[in-house]
Amino acid sequence: MRDYLRLMIVLVVIGAVAAGLLSLVDSFTEPKIQAYKIQAESAAYQQALPQAKSFKEDTRLLEAAKSNPDLPDIIAVKVGYDGDRPVGWVCKVSPRGYSSNIEMLVGIEPGGKLAKVIILSQSETPGLGTNIVNPEFIEQPAIYNSKGQDLKVTKDGGKVDAVTGATISSRAVLRGINQVFGFYRLQVPESGGGSQQ
Repeated sequence: MRDYLRLMIVLVVIGAVAAGLLSLVDSFTEPKIQAYKIQAESAAYQQALPQAKSFKEDTRLLEAAKSNPDLPDIIAVKVGYDGDRPVGWVCKVSPRGYSSNIEMLVGIEPGGKLAKVIILSQSETPGLGTNIVNPEFIEQPAIYNSKGQDLKVTKDGGKVDAVTGATISSRAVLRGINQVFGFYRLQVPESGGGSQQ
C-alpha cells in the first residue's frame, strides 16, 4: 500500500512539472504565433486586392453588411487604397462548408470585377473538400468572369465545376463569393452611384 502511495505522489509531481513546463512554453510561443497569423493575414489581404497599397477596416460597412440578412457570413470589411484613392474592398467571409467554416478573403474592384479569392483556413474532408484550395477549382474562369453575377455549381444549373466529391464545400465557397457580390451591389447600385468609403 505504501508503494502505491509513493508511486501516486511521484506521478502527480511529474504531471504537475510537465503541465507547468507546457504552460511556460505556451506563454512564450503564443505571442509569436499570433504575430505570425496577423502578418500572414495582412499578406493575404494584399494578395486578395493586389492594386491596393494599404487597407483600412471600415466598421460602418461591416455593420451595414451584418444588418443585411442576405450577408450573414461577412465578418470583416476592409477598403483598399492606393494613396488616398479607394481601389476596392476585401471582405472576410466564413461560410459553413461540409465539416467546418471556410474562412476566406474575397477582393472586389470598384467596377465589380472579382480581384482574387484567398482561402485562409478550412477543415473540410481531407482529399475531398480540402481540394477547394486548389487552383483547378478556385481559379476557374467561370468564377472570375462572372461579372458580379451569382455563382452556382453546374449541378445547380451554374457554370462552376464543383470539386469532385465535395459539392457542399464548393457551394460554400461560392456562397461566400456571392455574398461579397451582394455587398458590392449595396455599395455601388446599378445606377453607378454609391459609396466607395
